Amino acid sequence: MDHARLAQMAAPALEALITSAPAGVVLVSASGDVVAINDAFTSLCGLDGRADGLHRVDDLAAAMDVRDVRGAALPDGQSPVDIAASGGRLDETPLTLRVSGDGRARPVTCTVVPIHDGGAAVGAVIVVREPARGADQAALEESQAALRVLVADRERVQAEERRRIARDLHDELQQSLAALNMRLGMAEDVIDDDPAEARQWLQEAQRNVMDASSATRRIIEDLRPQGLYHRALVGALRDLGEAFSQRTGVRCEFEPVPAEMPEPPEEVADCIYRVAQESLTNIAKHADATRVTMRLEKRSDGVMHLSVADDGRGLDEPTARYREGSFGIIGMAERVRALNGEVRISGQPGRGTTVEADIPAPSAPTGRA
Repeated sequence: MDHARLAQMAAPALEALITSAPAGVVLVSASGDVVAINDAFTSLCGLDGRADGLHRVDDLAAAMDVRDVRGAALPDGQSPVDIAASGGRLDETPLTLRVSGDGRARPVTCTVVPIHDGGAAVGAVIVVREPARGADQAALEESQAALRVLVADRERVQAEERRRIARDLHDELQQSLAALNMRLGMAEDVIDDDPAEARQWLQEAQRNVMDASSATRRIIEDLRPQGLYHRALVGALRDLGEAFSQRTGVRCEFEPVPAEMPEPPEEVADCIYRVAQESLTNIAKHADATRVTMRLEKRSDGVMHLSVADDGRGLDEPTARYREGSFGIIGMAERVRALNGEVRISGQPGRGTTVEADIPAPSAPTGRA
């Protein structure tokens, strides 16, 4: 029996196998055509079992938004579709599939198997399946471990903050109040015999009141940073960058944004400000940078995109940002994830680091003054 006859006979069986498979299956040709696709695949992608419009690998790549297990974008050429189009192979690999429409992240495993004919790759099969319960449990345990680190670090930071507040209250506010009490007592002692001296003591006491008021205001501002209160996000970010430059001597440039860009909802603006603040704090502590660039934009899909890039020492390894003790980074990622967004941190040794945050932002009903 010749090869063409065998292929003709096998085609219906192959189609039936793909259609009935419980996993998501796609068959693509070396020329970039989507030859077959089953409902399980389109359901996983959030397309409700509809394969309409998925005719080429470019269409498939647009529908199949696959990230790594932490939700970060895969390197160019490393997505399952790219691997299939190039005739490559991908062993079963844990990944994250973002569902079309609502952006939900779904853990999956992906496999790519090339199809050869006479030594040449003529196509590939992509298999996408939800992980077995054991893999789900491993992912859950990893998430819980990260949460334990976050909680422990949060408690440590809170303890340090309580000690700092107690020290500030003792060193500044309590001393000012003690001096105030002493000067009022001195004024009371001499007010009948020497009103002029009493007046001097009262003037000193008035200065103590002003010092105590200033100390109280500074402590309150430290507890509740005023960066965004009653202010527009763009202006607050620009001021944040200028204050960073004045404090560190590192030039911070805020790239212009379109004048018509609407103000995001308050919770989104607060989150973006905190990401920028934490990024600049990390740069000041670790980057040894000479220049920082901040950029803010609202994309056509309604997502606010913030990037903070420096020209410092970069990252020695991609996982360095997740090591135990990186409270700021973990907290930043959790804050963004709570708004259905994602944070990406990239960099190379000696070539700087870039922090990017993408947060869905429906138009706010009213902006800040």
